[in-house]
Amino acid sequence: MIEVFVRSFSPYVDIELYKEMSQHPYCAPGALEALMKQALSKFKGRILPQEDSTVLEQALRTTNETNEQIKVYDVSRMIDKLNAMRRGVRKTPVVIINGEKYEGLEQISKAISIKSGP
Repeated sequence: MIEVFVRSFSPYVDIELYKEMSQHPYCAPGALEALMKQALSKFKGRILPQEDSTVLEQALRTTNETNEQIKVYDVSRMIDKLNAMRRGVRKTPVVIINGEKYEGLEQISKAISIKSGP
């Protein structure tokens, strides 16, 4: 079992900037698509920091390869925050693999690469 603890947040949307970019797609090609991609997050309109997102992607890739179970906790939600506190998780990202806790992108990447095998 792989447990992933991440923290999502609501994006700040500058309405004036959004209006300007939607009216002038030639001035900033790709900018509108980037805003829309953020808005269509898997976390119901919430987005993840880059480090948390990278860890989640690596964990999902590993679980697809190994058919391992995965649980994802978003510590910005109260019930998941309580679960994190019980497990000793104080900051994100954190991954718990078979009861062993890994913190930080580098340590998690090593643990996940070992889990997925050569």
